[in-house]
Amino acid sequence: MRSSPLAPRRVAPSSALLASFAFATLAALPQTASAQAVDSSLSFFITGRAIGQGGNLGGLSGADAHCQLLADSVGAGMKVWRAYLSAQAVGGAPAVNARDRIGTGPWFNANRVLVAADLNALHDTTNVTTVTGAKGLTHRGATVASNRHDIMTGTRYTGLAPAAGADSTCSNWTSNATGLPARTIVGHHNRSGISSNMIPNSWNQAHVTSGCSQTNVEAGGGSGFFYCFALKAPAGLRSAAEERLGMNSGRAPYILGGMPRGREVVYRFALERRERVQIAVHDLEGRVRAVLVDATLNAGRHAAEWDGTSPGGVPLPAGLYVIALKREAQIRN
Repeated sequence: MRSSPLAPRRVAPSSALLASFAFATLAALPQTASAQAVDSSLSFFITGRAIGQGGNLGGLSGADAHCQLLADSVGAGMKVWRAYLSAQAVGGAPAVNARDRIGTGPWFNANRVLVAADLNALHDTTNVTTVTGAKGLTHRGATVASNRHDIMTGTRYTGLAPAAGADSTCSNWTSNATGLPARTIVGHHNRSGISSNMIPNSWNQAHVTSGCSQTNVEAGGGSGFFYCFALKAPAGLRSAAEERLGMNSGRAPYILGGMPRGREVVYRFALERRERVQIAVHDLEGRVRAVLVDATLNAGRHAAEWDGTSPGGVPLPAGLYVIALKREAQIRN
């Protein structure tokens, strides 16, 4: 973590560093033409590429990072993505409901087809008009085959987490154990083949798997896929971090995923005069997770580097972070 004069060097790939900022052009992320305009760009998909460890997704944060990386691969990484997965209450930790993680909608698939206008429409089991066209596409717009219809959710048809007790979420997405009692709830993205004693037309709760291994989650007609939703983000990043940092900060979103430790991310910036600057890494709740620069620097071009760790050298969890620059006046205030 250091600042140095800018020199030619290999910069981290776009899947890790999405943007660099120069002071002369620092500004808020671009707004839509109208505050009321509906953004119909990609905001929903089925992962289409499995992690390959069955129900072990690296927890909710690992699943979110997978959504973020897949979205970035098709140019939608500037939105904040969440996996549609619930977590059961365990060890004093409260349950997490999938419906509470994904924003308020509306959501559109890769073909700009409306998936659902809001949470109520999303969880309306009687609405089957856009079943195949809306809920069956990957991030690349490919149709998920009907014989791969099992999509992991760990969630009841209402969007709420299962009751505590019997495992229904592969140990909150950390288990790839073979056979029962390890298991997870899956939905049918095409809402077909569901018997009358199951939730009717349910894309998010059709049955449970026979275990959490990759073989188990594939056995009933699945691939280890799950749903991804973008939070409502018409201006790119819309998070607690953005609100706390203010609209005049130089912000670059950074996806911390499967990058080998030791490779550096470079945040480039320029100063018109000698002044004090702070550059910090924030999570999406606005908390500072690492400080890259806190110093008085000369006018000119600079680069701050980050290796994905906290100040103590501990690797931060996978997910989306915001690298932000504050100038002297903002620091004083």
